Amino acid sequence: MNHDLRPGAVEEWFPLELQTKYIEHIVHQPGLKITLRQATYFVRLWGYGYLIQQGLDHAPIITLSRQIGSFYCSHSDAADLFYTHTSGTPRAAGQMLDKLTSKNLLKRGEADGVATRLSLNIPRSFELPGDEPDDTFYADAFDPRNDTTLVASFLERLYSYDTEKSESILHNLKRGLRQWGRSYPEGLRVLRRGSNHEPVGFAALFPIHPDSEEKVDLSPSQSLHLSRIDMREEDPIKVATKGDPDCYTVFVRSWQIRLSVWTYETACELIKDSQSTLRKMREEFPNLSDIYTIGIHPLSEDFALTLGFRTMKAAPESSLRWLSMPLDHFLDLDYEDVLLNFDYNHRYG
Repeated sequence: MNHDLRPGAVEEWFPLELQTKYIEHIVHQPGLKITLRQATYFVRLWGYGYLIQQGLDHAPIITLSRQIGSFYCSHSDAADLFYTHTSGTPRAAGQMLDKLTSKNLLKRGEADGVATRLSLNIPRSFELPGDEPDDTFYADAFDPRNDTTLVASFLERLYSYDTEKSESILHNLKRGLRQWGRSYPEGLRVLRRGSNHEPVGFAALFPIHPDSEEKVDLSPSQSLHLSRIDMREEDPIKVATKGDPDCYTVFVRSWQIRLSVWTYETACELIKDSQSTLRKMREEFPNLSDIYTIGIHPLSEDFALTLGFRTMKAAPESSLRWLSMPLDHFLDLDYEDVLLNFDYNHRYG
C-alpha cells in the first residue's frame, strides 16, 4: 500500500468536481438502485484504489479507469475516506462496505488483521462518456416575457401536490408569475441551461411587508397564491417597501428545479445565486432576520430540511407546513458540503 496516500485528504487527490461527475453519472444508471451517499462512498473507494495502483504521480485524478486490481483498506481508513466533513466511525464504514458488497459493487477478500483486501466490481457504464460535452447551467434574472410559460410548465407538477388546486392551474401559474414580475422583479431568479438558455429552475424570494408578517404564524394554505390566483382578489402576501426597517422576514415563495435536471450541480448553482440575491436584499432591508418557505412538493420539503430548515406551523386541512431558519444561517451555509447528503435520485413519481 502507498502510505503517502492519506484517505482523509481525498479532496486533495480527487477533486470534488470530478467526484461529483462520477457520482451523478452512477446514481442515474438505469435499473441501479443506489443512493447518492452510497455512490459517493463507492466513487471515493474507486479513486483510492486507482491511486494505490497507479501511484501518487497520477494525483490529482483526472479520470478513473475501471481496470484496477484489489487493494487493502481498513475500516479506519474507509471512515477517513468516507466521512471527511461529517462524523463517522470505523464501524459505520464497515457497514457501508457491507452495503456495497450486497449490491455486488464490492468483494471482500482476506484480512491481514487490520485491513481487508477489497475488489471493486466496476461496470463499463460507470466510466464517464468522453465524447459528449457536459451541459452547463447558469443563474439569471427572470424574464416575464420569455420565461413565464416555460417556468409555469415545470411548476405545474410542483403544485399538483396542492390538494386545493384548481383545474386551470397552468393558466393561474402564468398569471401569478407575471404579477410577481411586476411586484418584485429583483427577487425572481431562474437557472438556465447553457445550450439553449431556457429556464430549468426558478426561485422567488420576497421581503414580506410588516402587515403580512402574521401570515407565517397562520395556516400555510392562507399564503399560497400561484395555483389559486383566480380564487383571490389580491395576493395574500404584500411585498415590503424598499428600505422599510420593520421588514424582518423573507418568504421563499417558490424554489424549484425541473425534476429531470435536479442534480447536485444544479442545486448548488441555484442555492449560490439565492444566497447572492438575499445578500443584496439585506442591503435594502437591513433588519431581515428570518427566512420562511412552504414545502408544497415532497422533494422541495426534503430539500429544505437537508439545508437546515425547521418545521413550523402545519395546515390542519392538508400536509402543507411552514419551514423556517435564521437568514444568517442560510447565508453562511456551506451548501457544497451539505447538499452532498441529499438523495437526488428520489423523484416522488
